[in-house]
Amino acid sequence: MNVAYVMSLAVTLSIILALLGIVLIIIDIVRSHEKEEREKGNEEGREERKSGVGGVVLIGPVPIIFGNDPSIIRWAIVLTIIIVVLFVILTLLPGIL
Repeated sequence: MNVAYVMSLAVTLSIILALLGIVLIIIDIVRSHEKEEREKGNEEGREERKSGVGGVVLIGPVPIIFGNDPSIIRWAIVLTIIIVVLFVILTLLPGIL
């Protein structure tokens, strides 16, 4: 495999993942807005909703993981480990082939 091919594949995959994330955020905003509109008409049986947020910032090799829900933080840790392992594999792949 050519190094240029692997790099173009990595760039393409990162762009696709970024666009997928943006699409998922837009879908979530639309769904929550529709849910609020439906619940607005039904004020009497209104339940308290719990929402969680979280994220990961990678500064070099140091991950900074934040969130307000332990389950979201666990998912962020798992996804960060998967992404870092994939990055290492894609980085070492041209040297292996």
